[in-house]
Amino acid sequence: MNTFMKGAAVVLGAFLVHAALQQISAPALIGMNVFAVAVIVFGLIKGETAGALVGMTCGLLVDSFSLGIFGLSGVTYTVTGFLSATISKKIHVLAFGRLVAFMGLMGVVNLGLWTMLSSIFLPGGLPWEGGLLLVQPLITAALGTCVVLAYRRLKARHEK
Repeated sequence: MNTFMKGAAVVLGAFLVHAALQQISAPALIGMNVFAVAVIVFGLIKGETAGALVGMTCGLLVDSFSLGIFGLSGVTYTVTGFLSATISKKIHVLAFGRLVAFMGLMGVVNLGLWTMLSSIFLPGGLPWEGGLLLVQPLITAALGTCVVLAYRRLKARHEK
């Protein structure tokens, strides 16, 4: 399966998980950013271009369902996907501690960039949801680490 098809499957999978979480609990969507996890992990595994393209697609998908400015999340996720691939190539992040720190850092980058752009372009302040939004990088780190570890385990099992 080529990278384009894998990217489309990742975007579709993130959307389906997001839709399922929306039916279960709306506050869970604030703390758990499934699209950010998908973009960071795909960028880590496939590289800069693939991470940026999946980031752009996920961001525009998020923007199409929000009431904000179209393209705001697109820019945020594109930069996050590109940076996750670039940083992971410069630093060995596959050790467990480094992987958790890397995922947390990328979660902070994603949330920080979105917050910065939102504060510039959106009137009326940010939806902090009682501070639940600030937990998002921690949940992104935990979920992203689990996804990468599961991917590595499945890949090792498949290669045998």
